[in-house]
Amino acid sequence: METNQIYDIFDVGGLLDSNLKYYEFREGQLDMSLLIAQTYTNGGVSAIEAGTGIGKSYAYLVPALLHAQENSKERTVIATNTINLQKQLFDKDLTQLENILESGVKSALLMGRSNYLCIRRVQELIKDNSKEAEDINSEIGSLVAWAKKTTTGLRSDYKGYCSAHLWSQVNSDPDFCYGFRCPYNQECFYYNARRKAHDSQIIITNHHLLFTDLAYRQKENLSYDVEGVLPPFQNLIVDEAHNIERNATAFFSSTYNTSYLKSVVDKTIKTQRGKRSLLNQLLSHIDENVIEQLNERFNQLITFNQDIETYLFTFLNDIKDKSVLIEAHHKSFLDDLELLALPFIKGSLSLYSLVESALEKGDFDEESENLARQLHSYTKELVSLGNSLNLFLEYGSSEDVRWVEHHKGRKENSVTLHTTKLTVGEDLNNNLYAKLRTIIFTSATLDLKDDFNYWASRVGLINQSFSKGVFNSPFDFQNKLMLLTPLDAPVFTEKDSEPFINYCSDTIYKSTLSSSGGALLLFTSYAMLVQVYNLLEEKLKKENFTLLKQGDEDRFTLLEKFKEDKDSILFATDSFWEGVDIPGESLRVVVITKLPFKVPFDPVFRARMESLDKEGKGGFFALALPEATMRLKQGFGRLLRNKLDKGIVLILDSRVVSKGYGRFMLNALPPSFHPETTTDRIDQKIEDFLFI
Repeated sequence: METNQIYDIFDVGGLLDSNLKYYEFREGQLDMSLLIAQTYTNGGVSAIEAGTGIGKSYAYLVPALLHAQENSKERTVIATNTINLQKQLFDKDLTQLENILESGVKSALLMGRSNYLCIRRVQELIKDNSKEAEDINSEIGSLVAWAKKTTTGLRSDYKGYCSAHLWSQVNSDPDFCYGFRCPYNQECFYYNARRKAHDSQIIITNHHLLFTDLAYRQKENLSYDVEGVLPPFQNLIVDEAHNIERNATAFFSSTYNTSYLKSVVDKTIKTQRGKRSLLNQLLSHIDENVIEQLNERFNQLITFNQDIETYLFTFLNDIKDKSVLIEAHHKSFLDDLELLALPFIKGSLSLYSLVESALEKGDFDEESENLARQLHSYTKELVSLGNSLNLFLEYGSSEDVRWVEHHKGRKENSVTLHTTKLTVGEDLNNNLYAKLRTIIFTSATLDLKDDFNYWASRVGLINQSFSKGVFNSPFDFQNKLMLLTPLDAPVFTEKDSEPFINYCSDTIYKSTLSSSGGALLLFTSYAMLVQVYNLLEEKLKKENFTLLKQGDEDRFTLLEKFKEDKDSILFATDSFWEGVDIPGESLRVVVITKLPFKVPFDPVFRARMESLDKEGKGGFFALALPEATMRLKQGFGRLLRNKLDKGIVLILDSRVVSKGYGRFMLNALPPSFHPETTTDRIDQKIEDFLFI
C-alpha cells in the first residue's frame, strides 16, 4: 500500500475528517498507522505502545483493510483480550471504516464455540421444560424468547440473566453436536460464523481462540496455510498485547483435576437430567456384556481417582498449604503419587481401546451414532487427563513448572495437578513468529521506558529483530491529572495489616467526600477489598453515596451503574485494573491502595523468580518490578479517557516514593502534575484541583 493512502485517510481534510462528525486529527494515530502499513509491506514483527486517546483501533484497522483490498488471497486475524473490545471492533469501528473506505473487504466475527447458542439443544430444553419456557419472566423463558429472535446466537448479545449451568445446556458443545446430520445445520450460529470466517479476509477474534488455534497447530504440526481452529491466515494483529505471556501460559499448560474427572465419568454412567445414562442409552446398539465391562472400567477409574485425591489431600494437609510448588525435595511425594497414578493412566488407555472396539462392532442409527460419538469423546478426555497426570510425574525431564492446588467448590472440594511452561518465548517463536508473514502487537502498556526490553524478554522477542513505536497520548496529563502519593502512608505487612487497612479506609473516606464520589477504588486482593468495604459501608451510605462492590453483580452491570450514577463509588480488584473505560464526570478519582506486586505464593511466578535468580538476573528487578509497573500503568490509565476528563490518581502505598524502585515505577507513567503531599493535605488538594 502507498504511504499517501494513509495520509489521505487520516490527515486534516481526509476521508475520516470528512465523514466523521467528531473526528480530530492526531499525529500519533497517523504515525502509528504508517508504521503498521510499513510492517505489512516489509513483513516481520512490530511492537507498538499507543497511549490513551491515540485511537489505535482505527490506526491498525485502516492498513489491515487497505492490505486486504490489494491482497485478496491473504487473511488478517485481529485478536483482542476481551470480548467487549472484540465486539466493539466488529460492530462499530470496522463497520464504520468499511463504509467510509468503500473497501468491499469481507470481515467476520469469530468466538470460541461455547459462546454460541445451539438451536437443537434449545428445542430439547423447551421440550423438557415446557411450562418455564412459556414464562418469559423465568430464566429459561427469557432465554428461549431471545433464542427465537437473535441473529448471532452469541451469549454476549444476551442482556438477560443466564446462569453458567443453564448456558451449558444450550451452548454449542462438540460432544452434543450432530454436525451435518443436524436438522438445524444451515441455521447453526456456530457453523454460520465459521462459514463466514472462511469467506472473509479479516477475522476479529480473541486471545483465547488465537492460542487455542496455536496450541492445536503445535500439537498437529500444522502450518498456517491450512485449516486449524481458525482458517488459514498470514497476518496477525494482537491488541491488548500486554496480556500475551499470561494468556499463552494458560494454553501451554496441562491439568489433572479430580472433580472434573468425576464429572466426565458421571456423564457416561449416571442419569443426566432425568434421562438414562449414556451407556444405558446404548444398550440396544452395543453388546450387553461389553456395556457391563465398560461400566466396570469407568467405575474403576473413579476408584483410582479417589485414591489419588485422598493422597493429595493428605499431602496438602501435612504441609498445611493449599498450593504447593513441586521441587526436587518432593521426590518421595512424586514416587508415591506415581504408584497411585499408573493404574489410572493404564486404565484410561485400556478403556479407550475397549470403547473403540465396541463402537467399531456396534450397530447405530442416526440418533445413537451421536451418542456413540459422545462416548468416544468422553473416553478420549479421560485419556487426555491420564496424559496430564503422566506429564506431571515427569519432574526433572524439563523446566516445566508443577504444582498441586486445593479447590474449594460449592458442593465438594477437589485437587488439581498443574504442569505449565516456565517460559513461553520459545514456543511463541517457533509456532507463531516464525510462521506468519506479518505480526503487529499493540497496547497502551508495552514500554516501561526500557525500549520494550521487559515485554520482549517475556514473549520471546528479546533476541529478535522487530520494529518499535511509542505514540504518546494526546491528553494533557500535566494539567488534567494530579498524582498524589502521600509520604507518610504506613507500609502494609502481612503479619499486622490492621494499621494499613485502617489508614486506607480513613483516607478513602475523606478523599471520596472531597471528590463527592466518582471514585474507582482498586485493590490487589479481594480480602482487603472486603475489609475496607465493611469499615466504610455505613459511613459512606450515611453520606448518600451509592456503593458498588465487585462480586455483588457481574462486571458489565457494575460498570453500567457506575457510569449512570456520577457520584457512586466502585470497590474493585483484579480485572478492573484494565479494560475500564469511563469517560466524563462519573470517574474523577482512581485510588490505588497497594502497588500491584504479585503475591510470592503464586507457583508459576515463584518458579520464574527463582529461575531468574539462579541465572544471576535478579528475579525482583527482572520480573516482579516491571510486571507490577506494567499493572500500575494499567490502573493509572483508567482515569483520563478523553480530552475533557480531569481527575486524581491517589496511590496509598508509600513504597512508590520511599523505595528506590519507586522512581522506576513513576517514570513509566505519563508525566503528570505530582505535588509532594502528606495524608492530612490530600482532601484539600482534591477539592482545589477538581472544583476551583
